[in-house]
Amino acid sequence: MKQFILFILVLLPVCAFAQFTETFDGPEINSANPWKGDLAKFKINNDGWLSFDGSGLADTCSVHTLIPYASTMEWELDVFFSFKSTTYNNARIYIYRTDKPSDLLFYIQIGGKNDNISLCEWLPNGNVKRLIPGNRQLEGKKIHIKLCLEEASRWTLYTRLLGEDHYRKEGDLVSKDLQDIRDSGSLNISCYCKSKSKDDTQFSFDNIIIRHELTETPLASEEEPDDPAGPDITLPKLLSMEPLTLSDMQFVFDLPVRIEQATFSISDIGNADRIIYADESRKIVNTHYLEKMMTGKDYTISYTGVADEEGNVLDSYSQNVKLEEEGENDDEPSASDSVCINEIMADPKGLKELPETEYVELYNTTEHNVSLSGWQFSYGGKAKPMTAFDIPSKSYAVLYRSGRDIVVDPSAVKVPLDNFPSALANTGKLLQLLDGDNNLIDEVTYEKATPGKSWERSSSGWYLSSDPRGGTPGSANSSGEGEEKPNEPVTPDEPDEPDTPDEPSLPAITVEPGEFVINELLPNPFTGGSEYIELYNRSGHALPVSGLSIAVRKADGTLNTRYPLSSVTSMIESDGYVLLTKNLSGVTDFYTILSPSSLFEVPKLPILANTSSTLVLFRTKDEVVIDEVSYSSKWHASSVKDQKGVALERIDPEAETQSAANWTSASATAGYGTPGYKNSQSGISSPDDPDSPDEPTGIEVPQWDESSGHYTISYYLDQPGYSCRVFIFNLAGIRVAEIANHELLGMKGQLTWDGYALSGKQLQTGIYIFYAELYHTTGTVKRYKHIFPTR
Repeated sequence: MKQFILFILVLLPVCAFAQFTETFDGPEINSANPWKGDLAKFKINNDGWLSFDGSGLADTCSVHTLIPYASTMEWELDVFFSFKSTTYNNARIYIYRTDKPSDLLFYIQIGGKNDNISLCEWLPNGNVKRLIPGNRQLEGKKIHIKLCLEEASRWTLYTRLLGEDHYRKEGDLVSKDLQDIRDSGSLNISCYCKSKSKDDTQFSFDNIIIRHELTETPLASEEEPDDPAGPDITLPKLLSMEPLTLSDMQFVFDLPVRIEQATFSISDIGNADRIIYADESRKIVNTHYLEKMMTGKDYTISYTGVADEEGNVLDSYSQNVKLEEEGENDDEPSASDSVCINEIMADPKGLKELPETEYVELYNTTEHNVSLSGWQFSYGGKAKPMTAFDIPSKSYAVLYRSGRDIVVDPSAVKVPLDNFPSALANTGKLLQLLDGDNNLIDEVTYEKATPGKSWERSSSGWYLSSDPRGGTPGSANSSGEGEEKPNEPVTPDEPDEPDTPDEPSLPAITVEPGEFVINELLPNPFTGGSEYIELYNRSGHALPVSGLSIAVRKADGTLNTRYPLSSVTSMIESDGYVLLTKNLSGVTDFYTILSPSSLFEVPKLPILANTSSTLVLFRTKDEVVIDEVSYSSKWHASSVKDQKGVALERIDPEAETQSAANWTSASATAGYGTPGYKNSQSGISSPDDPDSPDEPTGIEVPQWDESSGHYTISYYLDQPGYSCRVFIFNLAGIRVAEIANHELLGMKGQLTWDGYALSGKQLQTGIYIFYAELYHTTGTVKRYKHIFPTR
């Protein structure tokens, strides 16, 4: 193995000086600096804060101004929300953007589902990455935020309550050096009200300071021990830091450490994706990174959040280093493409000269010894670790189940495995070989087995062994002459990284066509959101998903890249749902979640075209189609003008999948999506649903809900596809309030109204006229008018 050494570097910082200050001394927003945007909606309140009133709104409003950029910067500002933030009601401060081609946008997320403060990165593909998830809760408090960018690579986020002198460090990150830095860009304050908010939804900002240098950030001191006479706390010290491989680092401390809240980073690479103890002493920590370091290049290696056994946090560590090679094995090849799956005995029944034992043979194609330490063997998408062993150059290793008899060539390596499959499927299965970094080294889906004959590999493909013994375990393959040669094995173009579940394999249940159906699709997610595909089990019994794959059908009728769903190991009950997405937070941050257990994050899925595409669900082993839909953006309801974030829902799970009449937009009242539970447009009510009326009754007058502090307007409809207009008139016939205007409804649900008039003030107590108009794409119109008292 290559040896690597680190050279410590001394780097002198280079600082530029510039500053932007905005204290909103008023009386107008642009008194000190020229701001643009929705200026009429932002005011300077009596306390001298920039304030935006989002009460009762479903809108996004922002103001922005030009600021100078630099590689080292510092942003400070005060924030205060008069309400508890949510996924739909929060704010973002867009602070920094690089030019193309990198085109990265950075912003401070203020509030959200967790009511906290975070640093986020908006990628050019529209995805959002949360770089530093802060722990500080807004909770209606006035908070000072400080964000530092050092030498275009290191981000650090701090917060403190107004009135306090010391900061709390929320986290830091050493990322890749930013490229394409602009001279200037926008500082943008955006307030989001994605659903109608309640009273007193005030966003407030003040004291914005931007520097091109870093200033001192006093941190809150650690609490003193209860016994002042007791011994001083001796914190662990870092003894050494050593690269094990180009993607693995080892840190050795003199005392045990805790790493539950720790972050280890390498500049230009990012945070470690795996942090583990190397032994039971808890003094040695191994970290693994998704990208490899390059020899001869300068890096900054750092960690934060490492603690002693009592929870006392060590000081953050950062060191500039250069990685260099040491040793004589400069020509040693990488593991990739070094070992291949060379022979498969799936059905040993009838063997005479060899024991009736299933096996898989590996072959080292290189001129060097290859160590398989940490490698995994995957059967049917389920990867299991193998015992560490070496394969000499141009030699063989034979994998088989521990405790069974096997005869291999004396020169080969015998590898008994406790977790080798108890039986290889005679009908064929996907086999994969993965290295210690989870990289796919080789894979094959073997064909249906013939009793007593192995499948052997050659340069031109696979064939049944012609050796009289039936196979050649641990030695060169037979010629294969005169033996059956199968079609080239079908393998996924871009296979999923296999899952490594601890639970036993699912029962061998075959999913039949039509038992799972494609039930909901989100091809065009909200900005920062994630596409999703929802399946529904209409079979009447529990079914597995792990034996299925999903793909897009090309224009010529063939399937594009096949994506196995082997990582979804749960059994799905009858009438159950499966929500598949690449990024769970891209769904949970934007939609109501009623059944978290129905949501599954799958690393690789087809990309859903916004306009139209054909999606195919099929059995992995034989590609029998289970369900297929050629969806179109034209299936959305005509009242939906902006399709971003609006899911397409199947109306009747028992009706034809491909019928355009069986699909429409998810309702606005359901938040435009129902991931993992019954569709808002489903025309079939559950018989045990107490809210399901015998017959649709239309729409009811507003009812005051004391617990939520707003009016609710319940509706029940006879078919999906209705939109509505709902207004309040006074007794003189003047329209005084608007509840909904061209809003898409589900089969049943509730509209909400905060009681505010068009003037922006609370509607006075009295008698009013409630008017609702429901209209359908078929031309049907239903009108309702009722007299009702306001509270």
